Amino acid sequence: MIAAHAWPRQDDGELLVDGRPSVLFVVVAGVALGLVTARAAQPSAPVDARREQRIRLLVRAAILLVIGLLLWMLPSGIAIILDYYGVLFVLALPLLFAARWLLAIVSLALLVAAPLARDALVAAGVPGESPLEPVVDYLFTGYYPAVLWLPLVGLGLLATRSGLDRARTRAMLVGGGATAALGGYGAAALLPSVSAEAHSGTTAELVGSGGLAFAIIGLLLVVLDPGTPSPWRRVALAPLTAIGRVALTVYVGQVVVIAAFAALGPAGRFTSPVGETLTVVLVVAGILFGLACSALGRRGPLEALLSSAAAAVGRAALPPAPPTVRD
Repeated sequence: MIAAHAWPRQDDGELLVDGRPSVLFVVVAGVALGLVTARAAQPSAPVDARREQRIRLLVRAAILLVIGLLLWMLPSGIAIILDYYGVLFVLALPLLFAARWLLAIVSLALLVAAPLARDALVAAGVPGESPLEPVVDYLFTGYYPAVLWLPLVGLGLLATRSGLDRARTRAMLVGGGATAALGGYGAAALLPSVSAEAHSGTTAELVGSGGLAFAIIGLLLVVLDPGTPSPWRRVALAPLTAIGRVALTVYVGQVVVIAAFAALGPAGRFTSPVGETLTVVLVVAGILFGLACSALGRRGPLEALLSSAAAAVGRAALPPAPPTVRD
């Protein structure tokens, strides 16, 4: 993501880092939603537990929407993802506790139907100059169209509900993801009418980039499995896991920094050696910040804000516990 924003470009061509980080971001969101709602998803879980999780998700969505809109006001040149992320979380509410078979059917159907619906809207000139334009932008035609990306969240939820600790699930993530990536990008390479360009929102791009994201997640689950001790692997990947724990804070931080250097860029327009230097500095700073938070046993500031606000509102929205009756 940082490289996509800061690394110099020789021309207007696509870099390997274009588009794929944002898709991975969304797939991880689906996996993470499955993890944080795992207890409430149990058949024996009380109804209030699921209601609380839905409220928490709505609070997260609202905070991300506000942060995203504020970041759009900065002259960074970055297409901000956070407000789209908030809309995506709202759309994911009906899928949050859906059965695995329903997650699979809805997600696979949307992979095909959502791009077709977007193309039909564009061909019909919808919404044009109308009050509905922001809505259609967020849902179908924007940089990160929520309806088109909803199947990736659904499949991420499906992966978590299938048990990330199971060898079969991991094999499906690696093998199925790699196969999907080859299928999506292969179709674009062999068929002139098919595109898998970054942010094109086609089925080929969603399948190709999404498959790559799932393969990466599956591979990292295997490498970091606590059941197969290998200290060197954990040490080697410590920078990655550290920055992953503060991803939201790092995202916002790099937007602010790039906006501060907008006179030399902005995003996507940095020249050499400014772009390379900025990329390295931002990555190293993010890693060091993540390692510091891990060492102190703390979350990133924005991660803490998101979690504490969601938890507080979620608890407050629950009905009061019945009074204890004593004999």
